Amino acid sequence: MTPLQLLFAGQFDAWAAALGGPPPLWLFVHVPKTAGSSLAAELAQDWAPYRSLHIDHLDRSRPALARYDTVVEQALEAWRAAPFRFASGHVQQRHVARLAQGIPGVRLFTMLREPGARLVSDYLYQRSEMHPLAEEVRRRIPDFDAFLDLPGQRNRAARHLVPKPIVDAGDAAAAIAHVEAHFAFLGLQEIYDTGFRALTFLAGRVRPPAARLRVNSAAAAERAEIGARLADPALAQRIAARNALDLAIHRHFAARWAAIAAPLEEWLAAAWPG
Repeated sequence: MTPLQLLFAGQFDAWAAALGGPPPLWLFVHVPKTAGSSLAAELAQDWAPYRSLHIDHLDRSRPALARYDTVVEQALEAWRAAPFRFASGHVQQRHVARLAQGIPGVRLFTMLREPGARLVSDYLYQRSEMHPLAEEVRRRIPDFDAFLDLPGQRNRAARHLVPKPIVDAGDAAAAIAHVEAHFAFLGLQEIYDTGFRALTFLAGRVRPPAARLRVNSAAAAERAEIGARLADPALAQRIAARNALDLAIHRHFAARWAAIAAPLEEWLAAAWPG
């Protein structure tokens, strides 16, 4: 069994043992709007030095994926000169594969969120003043329905986590198998505290989360309005049709988390009292 399979089988001692000692690099594959900014900020304290895999969104000289290619190559060069322990970014699977090739033994983890809620949060964030392209987004994407129709917003989580052929095929079983084979940990935004405590166990000191970054409180009214619409079967069907792979992945791992959340909390308390 892989480490992630051991975790979701409730074999927590075996999961920790399978991960062994510290890896050459922890890589957080940050799916947008999954509480990832807060998570990265806090874990950067435990796994310093840290490197952000970040692109300049105002740079239109090349597509975003190509700019991430450059950021990843620069990170590999920097790691060879002076290894850092932790990196994170909105890298897609081709970048993850390149980092794993360049740094053998890199350990991957990620966070998921219910796809409908993630889409709403991403839509509101991209239109907020926190986003550097907010004005353009508001001009180009007038409402949530238009956002749903964007090809780049479909199965967003899957495109960060699994190879493109699997995404293109919509193969949920292959996507889940890929994640289970390659990731050391996968948490859920819906039970963020438990996942955070498990990750800090791997960092050597179990503790609760504190940071909350990039919280778009200014959009509370619009969030509530769109959130109410999610109960509309027609909208739910549109979201499901465009994000079937993300939904299948989230449902699978949400069911696995439902089975282990309570015993994992007990195990963490016993492993690290107080």
